[in-house]
Amino acid sequence: MNKKITTLFLTGILAVSSLSIVYAAPKKAAQGKGLVLSKGQYVIEQKQADVNGDKIEDSVFLIGEKDKKEDIYNKNIMVKVIDGKKNQVKDIKFKDFGGYEGELFLGDFTGDKVSDIMVTTSTGGSGGIVNTRIATIKDNKVKEIFKEEDNQGLNFTGEFVDGFKAELKDLKNNEEIILDVSAFKDMYVEGKIYDKDGKLLEKVEPWTDPFSKVDAVDMDGDGVYELKGYQKISGSCHADTISRINTIWKYENEKWNIKEADYSTFLK
Repeated sequence: MNKKITTLFLTGILAVSSLSIVYAAPKKAAQGKGLVLSKGQYVIEQKQADVNGDKIEDSVFLIGEKDKKEDIYNKNIMVKVIDGKKNQVKDIKFKDFGGYEGELFLGDFTGDKVSDIMVTTSTGGSGGIVNTRIATIKDNKVKEIFKEEDNQGLNFTGEFVDGFKAELKDLKNNEEIILDVSAFKDMYVEGKIYDKDGKLLEKVEPWTDPFSKVDAVDMDGDGVYELKGYQKISGSCHADTISRINTIWKYENEKWNIKEADYSTFLK
């Protein structure tokens, strides 16, 4: 599919909030028989759901790890699951997964009527970027279905062109968009990126941030969750937001397929 999508012109700026960071003191103990924590580990959050498919609720613990009690960054974030039937503990570890606090969500993303495990944490960067992982347990085996690379979402690249416009393309999904950036023309003229008539004077290559927020949403009410992701596209610098992107992703045939995408630009 190779088509051009005209962007939507909004009367205001669509506000996209990043994951809130709440710095909580490590919990000294956790509910759950058989749960053992190593030095520096603590429970960030605990929830109950059947995550292994035996129709009995399991206890799911989101675990953080800090070198010092007063630290605010978790160098390792993992999940521990206590089997509600056998009381056995299963560790779910993610490669290079750390951040500030975290959020735990349990819900069915695959359509097998068994809850999967979604973990989101803030990276703490200036762009408000979050990092998400989703794991599923089947036949007592853990499979990571939302990995580090999935956090990129859409990845539009391209360049500014004459007429205060940006021509961008997402190679992964073969989608093209044209953004009107004339709302910022005074800044671009002052910065000698364009002249007052819209002639491009300096090459500018916009880029897309990874997700700044990822929500689990059941779009059609069938009990199977999709993901709603929020991103922004920057122009001449990171502070120069020329578009915000809202997307809906569904897990099908063992991959995440995009179902909807809304692009916005600004009138002023």
